[in-house]
Amino acid sequence: MRTLPLPAALCAAALAMASLPAAASPDWDLLGVKIGMTEAQVRAVFQAVEPKGRIVALTATLGYSDKINSFRTEPFLDRLELRVVRQAQLTPLRVWFSGPVGEVRVIGIGRQEMNTPNPPTAAQFQQSLHAKYGPPTVHARTMPVWEEAGKPSCARTSYGVSVGDFPQVVTLQKPMAQVVIEMQQRREADPRSPMPADLSRCGRFMFYTTGMDPVSTFYAGLFDVGALVATIDSRRAWVEQLQAEAIKKREGQGQAPRL
Repeated sequence: MRTLPLPAALCAAALAMASLPAAASPDWDLLGVKIGMTEAQVRAVFQAVEPKGRIVALTATLGYSDKINSFRTEPFLDRLELRVVRQAQLTPLRVWFSGPVGEVRVIGIGRQEMNTPNPPTAAQFQQSLHAKYGPPTVHARTMPVWEEAGKPSCARTSYGVSVGDFPQVVTLQKPMAQVVIEMQQRREADPRSPMPADLSRCGRFMFYTTGMDPVSTFYAGLFDVGALVATIDSRRAWVEQLQAEAIKKREGQGQAPRL
């Protein structure tokens, strides 16, 4: 993918985004995919997981205007999907990326498995999860949830969580994830883990659904909420800068009408 030009005003934001994946802990993964990986690293994991699977890259663009004319940014990588055909077409892995500002790294991972052969019992599945990840921090209903230690936990888990809530970072309108997080900020602080004023400080969290017995279908998610929020903010700032430059250019070419 060709690197997009970066407005000078966003250099600081780019450096901040570049630093997001640097944290080495927690070292969680979903089928080998980890937060902070590059596109090339994710592709290599996909190939190892499903050599016959199809890797699909999905791009996005953002719109802006000079108050007269409409423009769109060049396409940038939004996510990679691994698609396979078993009994039907499935997408066992979806991976979302930061960018185009700064280094492009993984900020969210979704996993889906359906109709698995010889499914384990719920107890066996829970035992496997504990063996790999250790005991969960909390349970949201029947869902085990792991939260990053040492950082604010911004994913409120009382009513469960969803893969669909967190990775929607493409549009400039705030995704449901950030809306929910900011609503929690305005409520009474949680004494266990108060919400930070700066949502980019939020930690990572991971969850699995384990409602069936035996577990023939399950979902899992691993998201860096702080990096997701920072991605939203950096994209908004990037487009606002492009729009300001477009307006300045158009106004500099304006001509007074004949009077």
